Amino acid sequence: MLTSIIIPTFNKLNYTIECIDSIRKYTQPGTYEIVIVDNGSTDGTRQWLANQEDIRTLLNANNEGFPKACNQGIEYANGENILLLNNDTVVTKGWLDNLLKALYSNEKIGAVGTVTNSAAYYTSIPVNYRTIEEMHNFASNYNNSDPLLWEERLKLIGYCMLIKKNVVNEIGLLDERFTPGNFEDDDYSLRIRERGYKLLLCKDTFIHHYGSVSWRDNTWGYDQLLSENEKKFMDKWGTNSYSYIMHNELINEIDFHTEMSIRVLHFGCDAGGTLLKIRDKYRNVSLTGVEENARAASEAGHFTEIFNMSYEDALEALNGREFDVILITNWNNIKDLNGFLWKVRSLLHTEGLILASVLNATNVNVLAKLIKGENPYLINKMMSFLDIDNLFIHQSKLRTNIRSITGFLSEEESQLINLFCTLSNTEIKSHYEASRYLITAKKYNEKILENVVNIYHQNDVESNLKELKQHDEEVIIEHIVNALEKPIQFLQALAIMNYSFNYHESVVPYLSKAYELDPTNSDTLYNLGTILYSYQEKDLAKKYLELLKKEDKDEVVGNILTEIYEIEQQRIRSLIYLLRRIEFEIELEESKQELANYISRSVYSEEEIMTAIITNTINKEKMLNTVATISYENNIMDSIFPYLNKAYELNSKNDDTLFNLGYMLVQLGDSASALSYFEKISNKDQEVQELIQKLKDEVYE
Repeated sequence: MLTSIIIPTFNKLNYTIECIDSIRKYTQPGTYEIVIVDNGSTDGTRQWLANQEDIRTLLNANNEGFPKACNQGIEYANGENILLLNNDTVVTKGWLDNLLKALYSNEKIGAVGTVTNSAAYYTSIPVNYRTIEEMHNFASNYNNSDPLLWEERLKLIGYCMLIKKNVVNEIGLLDERFTPGNFEDDDYSLRIRERGYKLLLCKDTFIHHYGSVSWRDNTWGYDQLLSENEKKFMDKWGTNSYSYIMHNELINEIDFHTEMSIRVLHFGCDAGGTLLKIRDKYRNVSLTGVEENARAASEAGHFTEIFNMSYEDALEALNGREFDVILITNWNNIKDLNGFLWKVRSLLHTEGLILASVLNATNVNVLAKLIKGENPYLINKMMSFLDIDNLFIHQSKLRTNIRSITGFLSEEESQLINLFCTLSNTEIKSHYEASRYLITAKKYNEKILENVVNIYHQNDVESNLKELKQHDEEVIIEHIVNALEKPIQFLQALAIMNYSFNYHESVVPYLSKAYELDPTNSDTLYNLGTILYSYQEKDLAKKYLELLKKEDKDEVVGNILTEIYEIEQQRIRSLIYLLRRIEFEIELEESKQELANYISRSVYSEEEIMTAIITNTINKEKMLNTVATISYENNIMDSIFPYLNKAYELNSKNDDTLFNLGYMLVQLGDSASALSYFEKISNKDQEVQELIQKLKDEVYE
């Protein structure tokens, strides 16, 4: 079987030679012919071609463009297969054999293509080679024919496209309205599928593609041509490049086992690219799409159940059905967002997943257009982060995760974002940067909610508590807060019942969340205080009980607070007694060690110790210095300076305080500050004078 490899050329001889050499080296002789159609090259390409005996050539006087050159080559070809190949490619070991296996694996396969390092429409794969030699080593290991890696596609890219000749005969030549090039491969792919044939991307076959070599010197012209030809494509078919998009970022969020039977519904499915990709990953999938564009819906209808109607009408038609995954990627024509999402929610299986993508209404470029007097919201429906939060979490009662997608930001965009932040705040900077949001949402677990409600109404409390033990408290709290009215009451009930049945590890988390929701709720304060008291957390108990209003403090609270106050007074009395023993040097070493232990274990706070010294000792400055010294001797370094600073605050001329401050600063290496304190000492003995001189030498050297 002969394959005609058709290569249009226009200059770039070095790429052409490399391409031809790779074909000769990595393609079985006798299985192919090379047909080059040259579009008026002036760089020696024609002279080189004249010396190539194994190449059939057609020479155009002018640059006729890629589509016409391909058509000329097709008409000139002798093969049973047509392979359109760019001259800036380098083919690899086993490439054509692999492609032919895929092409003839089924009579309904019309055309196939390879993956590469650089090409559009999800055709490129990550590579790390740096030279062509490394590339060939990579491809040699990569190119192993595997039917599981043949993926059906809506379109193939024309840098390397192998087509059965009978298919070409049936659908005709490339449409030359797309001259000089771009979108002719999109058009041809669509025409092939229109005749009932399938397209395969062979992810088991890799070739190298330098990419858009002919346009590197004129990128502006290339972008303009893309825009013009996309318009021609849309005029012809009623779809554009976006119609064939694959939302891979959403597909990647689907985490079912690949062998599971799953039901997928896509609102805004366009021509079905995303659904087709899902089918490649999940072979036992049932696909349903909703698409208002008739042309796009017709294309999706080749492989999926399709509803070509408004979302509202589709929801009515789908009423009563259930889906495991529901995707939403086009929000433009939804009149009632809350009503729409609530109905979508009713179609979702209990363990199902909603995946959505929405443009960000607060993106920097959107806001910039508003400043310029444009209204981008007329073209596309957008939402802010708060809009999404309200719609999915608060209105539709869904467990929701919102992730921002940020593209490349120019320097001008970054400056504008910084300006916006000065007008608002830096905390929302990421929302100016995000181009869109990805949303994953699930229904709340009805069984968890049922357990909570039963406990609240004291129905079979013990068994419901045991069932809740299968879940983390964080999950249960999320359900209560976002899915139930009056969450504080449910949280309190859960805490009390867990306490009653000795599930003590769950009590405080529920009460803490209730306090977070309303720190003035008297029931929450009462429960937190009394329960923490029972756990011997008396300081914390006191904190919450003291927040109760006078009328909410019953006898129980009064007794608890009285006991706590008496214990606190006894604690402070013990501290005062210990400090006086140190001051009067009674069992001095034992007393100092006892205080050091209290400080290291935070039995008493710095504030409590300082207050006791100030109000209950005679020589306050001396005692503050003594406590600092005890801290230093026991390596409690954080406690040294607070006491010395307090002593200095009381009397900035105390020689002991000045010496101790200077000495401690020397230990920290702060010679200049240490010197300032030593110099203030009024009675400088020889040791101090020597220290001062040494420090001066260090500071002023």
